[in-house]
Amino acid sequence: MKREPQAAVGSAIHRLLFLMPMMLLVGLLLQSCTGEAYKLGLISGLSGGNADSGEAGRNGALLAVEEANRMGGVKGRHIDLLIRDDGHNRIMAITAAQDLVNQRVEAIIGAFSTTMTEAVMTVTEHAGMLVFTPTSSALQLVGKDDNLFRLCSSTTENAEDYADFMVRRRDYSTTTIAFDLQNFSFSQNWVAEFEKAYSRLGGEIKAQSSFNSLVLTGYNDLVEELLAPEPEAVLLVANSVDVARLAQQIRKVDISTPIIAVEWAGTQQLIELGGKAVEGVEVLQIFDKFGTQERFLRFIDEYRKRFKIEPNFSGVIAYETVQVILVAEKNRRQGESLKEAILRNSPYQGLQQEFIINEYGDTRRDSSFVIIRNQKFEKSPL
Repeated sequence: MKREPQAAVGSAIHRLLFLMPMMLLVGLLLQSCTGEAYKLGLISGLSGGNADSGEAGRNGALLAVEEANRMGGVKGRHIDLLIRDDGHNRIMAITAAQDLVNQRVEAIIGAFSTTMTEAVMTVTEHAGMLVFTPTSSALQLVGKDDNLFRLCSSTTENAEDYADFMVRRRDYSTTTIAFDLQNFSFSQNWVAEFEKAYSRLGGEIKAQSSFNSLVLTGYNDLVEELLAPEPEAVLLVANSVDVARLAQQIRKVDISTPIIAVEWAGTQQLIELGGKAVEGVEVLQIFDKFGTQERFLRFIDEYRKRFKIEPNFSGVIAYETVQVILVAEKNRRQGESLKEAILRNSPYQGLQQEFIINEYGDTRRDSSFVIIRNQKFEKSPL
């Protein structure tokens, strides 16, 4: 009779030992589910003339975050993406940055134009917050030991690519330029860098005309300034909306002068708004729209399913930006800052190419030119 209680005790112990691993696993799962989220901020132009680029950037970042959360987040923590609109307005950008700093995000992705990124940094540099801009490229952001990481080539590098393309591949030895003052930091810098590169190759800029898209009521005078010198090509430095409008006005009076658009304008909206007027327009792309890499094709498919639209350069680079942050965070060592981890883990494998983030947080990317034909982007002929 004395053995029965001992047998019962032994059986209970065995059951407890069997259940302990399961209880531990449930506890860990509950801890990961209820633990503090890993918060990332995003500042993008979701309204105004740059909304197509801004929305694509938001979409690309959101897709990367959703994929990471399906795989368990980062170190067991769910990732929250806090999205703010800068409206391509300096005050809105500063307000958004301060809000995200107050929310104690780990880092901010954005902004997506140089002017807005500069505004954001008036807040983040003081707060010691890391900022990752997928597309801001002006020279004043390059080569500085600060809290900014740039995931794209600089205006110098892109402007040199344009000069080489226009002179060596297209034999355009003269051009005129129109540039938008709304993204002044970018436009002024881009034109200055292009002028130097173009002149070195023997090109001549016959006229430069600036405009402010917020107050411009008509394009007739601007178009006349561009065409009067009879250039071999017209170069437009503006967003997709204004390039489309300018192209339409140019084609009303001139059906043959080639039009080249800055990389900023290279989105689907250029085709949708420009219609027949943008047929033949050539533009630089900082990714290969026709790439066949498995990772890239999978991204394109998921992006289409999720957002019912084709991604542009902002979407591609924003997606990769999130991945850079999460790779560095997962490999971050004890006592190491996120900035140190970002630099130590370079180079990074993107959707199409491997890229290096140097000691100043700068990146250079391979690029290629495309041409609009039959309302679609195609590879530019050699």
